[in-house]
Amino acid sequence: MLKLDIQLPRDRFDLSINTSLKLNAVWGIMGASGCGKTSLLRAIAGLEKQAQGRIQFNEQVWMDSEEGIFVPPEQRGIGFIFQEARLFPHLSVLGNLQFSMKRSNTDRQGLTFAAVVEQSGIGHLLSRGVETLSGGEKQRVAIARTLLNAPQVLLMDEPLASLDWDSKATILPCLRSIHRDFNIPIIMVSHSREEVARLTDKVLLLHRGTVTGKDQSQTLLNSALAVDDQHEPLLSMLEAEVVDHDKDYGLTVLNAEGHTLHVHESGLALGARVRMIVPAHEVSIVLEDFCDTSVLNRLPVVIDSIQTRDDWHQLITLSLGEQTLMALVTRKSVDRLALKIGMKVFAHFKASGLEVV
Repeated sequence: MLKLDIQLPRDRFDLSINTSLKLNAVWGIMGASGCGKTSLLRAIAGLEKQAQGRIQFNEQVWMDSEEGIFVPPEQRGIGFIFQEARLFPHLSVLGNLQFSMKRSNTDRQGLTFAAVVEQSGIGHLLSRGVETLSGGEKQRVAIARTLLNAPQVLLMDEPLASLDWDSKATILPCLRSIHRDFNIPIIMVSHSREEVARLTDKVLLLHRGTVTGKDQSQTLLNSALAVDDQHEPLLSMLEAEVVDHDKDYGLTVLNAEGHTLHVHESGLALGARVRMIVPAHEVSIVLEDFCDTSVLNRLPVVIDSIQTRDDWHQLITLSLGEQTLMALVTRKSVDRLALKIGMKVFAHFKASGLEVV
């Protein structure tokens, strides 16, 4: 458990956070640029000397300004991953890792050199010089180096912001494995809804230095609360269970709220719980269901809300049992179909428009 009661003056507003985070999940911190995400992360790490209030991690009080307690960053047992890898350029990959191991203050079970190298997927890079690595390779080495220092908590400040999507797609599963296999709490700042959807379990939303939302990632990402950037792609998360593999057609069959969905074959075990990333622009709304279509995924849903996205588009929130789905459609389509809140409709989207993580 991380308990936060922090006040920190900023140029345009004061950061004022009073909340607690149960660290049995991967947390994402989201919000518009300049809302205080990085300042909050730095305050947790002990890098903001002006911060006032109290920070407590489990039974350890890291800061209590009234009692005059301030544990310096190097004694908090925190691993911090920045946007830049910040590796030592004069050392090889192996040299960077060995340097971190020498500075490790604790011995966390399972955090062996071999285990960290395997989970990070960097075994083939050990003899390489840092200057020969790609951006994604450097960040994976930086993550491994931080892990070998045996952190109690891993903080990440937009660690994938400068990487291409192929590199991100490689690192995100690695981070989930690290949380699961090494039981290390992760708190990540990101402006990308897709990164948050793929990695995190819970989200803290900030606006001008205060908390405006705290909930399961699926709940917040599938709501208008997290829609603050007109340039960020809209998406939904759906939770489902793997029920079959249709090998004749290269498809995996899922069950979501009692309804069948198809995605490209995933190789996941039957019974596995998965999350699907559904881009809002891939979802079409149909008034009456019909089977004579190439679209495999057709879900009966109820319109929960209709909100203006821009001059020409509207964002429709759809209810599927206990879950929600978002569809981005033109204003003309809303008027032509006479869509209203409470209407029962069908959401159609192709198997190719779904991604399982």
